[in-house]
Amino acid sequence: LNPKYEDLLDPFLFRDMRKLVDRVREAREKEQKVFVYGDYDADGVCSSLVLVETLRAIGIENVDVYIPHREKEGYGLNNAAIDYIVKQGAKLIITVDCGTSNVQEVAHARSSGLDVIICDHHEEPSELPQDVCAFLNPHLSKEKYPFKNLAAVGVAFKVAQALAREFDLGEKHEKWLLDLVAIATVADMMELRGENRVFVKYGLIVLNKTQRLGLQALIAAMGKAGAPLGVYEIGFLIGPRLNAAGRIEHANAAYDLLESLDPGITNELSATLNMTNTTRQAETSRILKEALEQVETQLESNKVLIAIGDNWQPGVVGLVSGRITEKFHRPSLVIARAEKGLTGSGRSIPGFNITDALKKSSEFLTRFGGHEGACGFTLKSEDALDGLKTSLNKIADSVLSENDLVKGISVDMELCFDEITLDFAERIEALAPFGIGNPTPKFASFGVRVESVSLVGSDGKHMKLRFGQNGLSLSAIAFGFGEKFDAILNEGDLVDIVYEVAVNTWKGKRSVDLKIVDIKAK
Repeated sequence: LNPKYEDLLDPFLFRDMRKLVDRVREAREKEQKVFVYGDYDADGVCSSLVLVETLRAIGIENVDVYIPHREKEGYGLNNAAIDYIVKQGAKLIITVDCGTSNVQEVAHARSSGLDVIICDHHEEPSELPQDVCAFLNPHLSKEKYPFKNLAAVGVAFKVAQALAREFDLGEKHEKWLLDLVAIATVADMMELRGENRVFVKYGLIVLNKTQRLGLQALIAAMGKAGAPLGVYEIGFLIGPRLNAAGRIEHANAAYDLLESLDPGITNELSATLNMTNTTRQAETSRILKEALEQVETQLESNKVLIAIGDNWQPGVVGLVSGRITEKFHRPSLVIARAEKGLTGSGRSIPGFNITDALKKSSEFLTRFGGHEGACGFTLKSEDALDGLKTSLNKIADSVLSENDLVKGISVDMELCFDEITLDFAERIEALAPFGIGNPTPKFASFGVRVESVSLVGSDGKHMKLRFGQNGLSLSAIAFGFGEKFDAILNEGDLVDIVYEVAVNTWKGKRSVDLKIVDIKAK
């Protein structure tokens, strides 16, 4: 309930942490050039900067970062990038948010004279890279680290903790990294339990007083300068803008924004990311419309929905897959015919480990990786598509029932309005930060009367309501309910409601508001 910074685990519980520290110490003593090799999403970008800043803080000045281009290079290590890094004179490469599945590429790096350290959090494949200096991944079967659900930035932060301890940087260095750790943990949709809860609680404190000019500029560009920032702002405002760089252009823009100490550069890059995010939103809507036309024909016969298309931005197909899975409550894959072949992303529902399903269908793929609920992959050829569909649906038929495909709402408690006090709402607030793994509690009240209803928002998509029960009245907001309920909800109606309880502060006064999750008319 009250996570403390002291609750964080000893970073040396990672079985290879000592090996990592020793190899980094060698790089410092020999003044070797070090490359941090990241990924093009918010987790990969923030993880890269956590390591780069820490390596510089301990005295390794000759450190650089390499983030691959999503469409031109794809996920993870690639031989061309390794050759470039070798030509730059590097002796050590540290991967973050990738590397676990790069067997051949690590072998190429080793044969080229590079030492390799892997810091990752993706699931363990059937074959692992060999001859690495250290391998930090909580999902490895031989790994004894107690908390398994770290984002890549969580692994990078444990490295930063270990190096800070070994090189006497003190806690001040690591704590100022927590804004990056919170952003990446939330943006990568990690469960807010265990260490992640500590990261996000204290990371939000740091984020709200961040010293990073890039974050200050981005927050201002979002129109949130001076406003309190929480999990919502990370998940729906900051994270998407950082991710948009890698989805549409190159993630270097996001990295440079976070790293830069030049106000002119940060202002320019924050404006660029805003525009890129707008482009990303438009592309997502266009592709979603085309993909829905395909998957709607599959609903009667398939539990796993698959769409494929031309001129689909590979960087947004994961978002489209997420929208499809949310709409139909079924696992989905969305595949783009792209420069690097048939690349796709998938999202899943509880009870269906989509990455494990790809592992069982690997004969149709050239590469894949991911987590239980999300994956990325490359199809061998278009001829392999039917085989992949058949394999995945066969697996889904064996583990998912028809009831599993029905999206439900989990209600924590039924409440009467006389129980919804400011004190109650403040007690609920104390359970924050909310997110995946620690969802905001949901409550239900039955037979409440609609006292007033009006459309709000520039396009009338939302509803402002007031409900009454037993002489008590509460205000409520229903985001996205305008189009669905405007014609059927009237004053005086009796309805059942599911909602979240929130504390609203206006002109110094605190009151209770309801955030509507669903409404059922009588």
